Amino acid sequence: MSRKRTTYSAEFKTKLVLEMLKGDKTLNEIASQNSIIPKNLSNWKEIFLSNAELAMEPSKAVKEYKEQVVELQSKIDKYAKVVGKITVERDWAVGKLKSLDLSNKQEMVEVQANNISLSKQTELLGISRSHFYYDPIVNKQKEEIKQHIQEIFNKIPIYGEKKVHQQLLEDGYAVSLNSVSRYRKAMGLKAVLAVRPINTSIANTAHPKYSYKLKGVEITRANQVWSTDITY
Repeated sequence: MSRKRTTYSAEFKTKLVLEMLKGDKTLNEIASQNSIIPKNLSNWKEIFLSNAELAMEPSKAVKEYKEQVVELQSKIDKYAKVVGKITVERDWAVGKLKSLDLSNKQEMVEVQANNISLSKQTELLGISRSHFYYDPIVNKQKEEIKQHIQEIFNKIPIYGEKKVHQQLLEDGYAVSLNSVSRYRKAMGLKAVLAVRPINTSIANTAHPKYSYKLKGVEITRANQVWSTDITY
């Protein structure tokens, strides 16, 4: 069990030092009477004498203390500005990192980094450690069906989801129509219709053309003429 260290007050130390300076007793006598190690008394005396000037000229000590406080405050302000700038830049960088997609974030993590832990890296990137170690399970049957859907589209792009579904069933794939529709949508596949869109700008020569009856008519009152149009 360790021995508790004795603490002496400044008043007690000063009293013993003044007693030594008086010279009526030796250092060892004073140490023995007060159960003090002589080395401690010597240290107290040295400290007392080295700071005796402060007692004779306290204003000088106060001035030096104030100057030190001002200098220290100036350094603190300077460091605070630097820390503030670093904090702003860090927050900006972290915000940009968190806006990246998950795959890019995972690529940025350095497992063997010496200067920053893996936990801190994942925290700054906004991803969990468990997710970083997570190895997604690939549904091989699903991927095989999607690959076959792509092959069908490459061969017959005009097929819609129903015909693609029927083709999959004939080829031995057990899959629902809803799944086929969902897979095609995720893959961005749409039936390519072999139908030329109607060009409404070209007139049909078999239809008669009527002249514009209001051309040149000066309209001066309400309900003088009525006009309408038919959208194609």
